Amino acid sequence: MPARTTGAGIQGDSLVRIRILIGVAAALALALGARYVFFSGPSPDEKVDQARAKTEALVRAKDVEGLVKEVRSPDEHAAKLAVSALGDLGEAARPAVQEALSDRRPAVREKAATSFAKVAPREQAVKLADMVKKDESPDVRAAAVTGLDCMFAFQEMDAIIDAMEDPDPVVRRRASKAATKFSGVTVQYNPHASLEECRQGAQRMREYWQQNKLNTMKLLTSYYQSLYQQATAGKE
Repeated sequence: MPARTTGAGIQGDSLVRIRILIGVAAALALALGARYVFFSGPSPDEKVDQARAKTEALVRAKDVEGLVKEVRSPDEHAAKLAVSALGDLGEAARPAVQEALSDRRPAVREKAATSFAKVAPREQAVKLADMVKKDESPDVRAAAVTGLDCMFAFQEMDAIIDAMEDPDPVVRRRASKAATKFSGVTVQYNPHASLEECRQGAQRMREYWQQNKLNTMKLLTSYYQSLYQQATAGKE
């Protein structure tokens, strides 16, 4: 009987120890979980919201230098927001936007191309034309073509027509839209057709442009000047 009592006591002690260990383990798990929650940093959504709020504050303050720092940030999302915002700050932001055209990140260059069309004079559209010809990213090339369209950069028509032969159909579609706008004619062309068919369509546009370039550019220049004068008068 005494032996049985001792055995039962030992068994009871073991159960108590196991419960204590389980309790300690649970407490540690909770502590580690709390540490992760409170010290792991903001979630991706929170980081996006913080970047947006910071950009909006810099825009309200018209802080070009602050936005430039954000453009150079390793945070790509913050950089894209900042370079897009610079496009709304006018001529003062042009050097910073121009710098971003050479950013190593395609997504930032894409936003920079859009912003450059807003802050740069039409005479500097050649910078976007170079991107249309040389940038390795189809998204950047497409944005640059749209920028040429928005800048009314008909003097870069050769680059636009060449883009009708781009390997990417989005670039081709935007180039076709701009070429039709500036030339005033529609040629047989489907940007989603085979590349060979697109080349044939681009050649038709190229031939028309070469034959009618001088007269068309005179008309476009006159039209652009009238628009510019109207816009200037509206600001006064």
